Amino acid sequence: MQVLLGGTFSTLHKAHKEMILTGLRLGELTIGLSSDNFKFNKRYEVPPYNARKKILEVYLKSIGASANIKELMDQYGSTLSPQYGAIVASNETLGFIDKINFMRKSRGIAPLLVENVGEILADDLMPIKSERIIKGRIDENGVRKNAIRIVIVTKNPEKIEGARNILTKLFKNYVLEAQEPTHEFHPQPMDHETFSGALKRVEGVKQEYDYAIGVEAGIVSFQGLSYDVHVAAVKDSLGVINYGLSSGLPMNDSMMDSMKSGKELEEVTDELLGVKNTGDEKGAIFYFSKGLKERKHLVEESIISAFSQRIADSIPRKVK
Repeated sequence: MQVLLGGTFSTLHKAHKEMILTGLRLGELTIGLSSDNFKFNKRYEVPPYNARKKILEVYLKSIGASANIKELMDQYGSTLSPQYGAIVASNETLGFIDKINFMRKSRGIAPLLVENVGEILADDLMPIKSERIIKGRIDENGVRKNAIRIVIVTKNPEKIEGARNILTKLFKNYVLEAQEPTHEFHPQPMDHETFSGALKRVEGVKQEYDYAIGVEAGIVSFQGLSYDVHVAAVKDSLGVINYGLSSGLPMNDSMMDSMKSGKELEEVTDELLGVKNTGDEKGAIFYFSKGLKERKHLVEESIISAFSQRIADSIPRKVK
């Protein structure tokens, strides 16, 4: 089978190599390499065609393989030619390949078999991309070159501790900065307000970062049941936002009535249990779970839930 793979290959990195190896396993591989006159949408200067071609040839020789390298003049290249039966894709290119297959079918040509490698993540859990390598963030294998810069939008010590606990398990080298929110927030968020509150926190971050994290506590309801949960919004420097949820503290009717009248959960907890400042300490969950959970644990759960979504999104998706 004749197989296609297209790209710019500004730097030859781990994700590129995975795609090349996948193409070689499928059949006779043709690599469409963007020409110097290709209309690039890059925020960096692309190396000359001959230099990029030479790097590909050296790599292919090093693994004892061969491929036909063709100059790619436009985004379609040879994809509409009947002689090719398969194409190597990533999650990022699936939409375009779906368009190519629609065009092939409309011309009476069998659609390309799509072999998707998904999204290859660096050890900072962001995609391995040439731009990030050129800017010195990671090396060709996705190894981080400097500390991951993370901002969490809160001054609550329990939230900061919870974030630090989980980030230490996720990353080898990072720096965490806590900053005050720049927006006014609903005193007791309900349903979508909890998600929008977490999002507002990260959207208010102005300084440079790799990840911005906002965690908002609020009430979510379903079929007459209500739970106090923590929602994390995690935004990366590429603009991707993931959300995560913690486990929930069940709310009874009297608690919900008090909060609907304008009181916050911490005030209700203080009144019910005869304690003070539950919001500044370990949170209402500590008292209602007999000390089995604290607010920092809910923060941990919400943040790892958001990063889990990021990892799940990197798994190869199927063509529709």
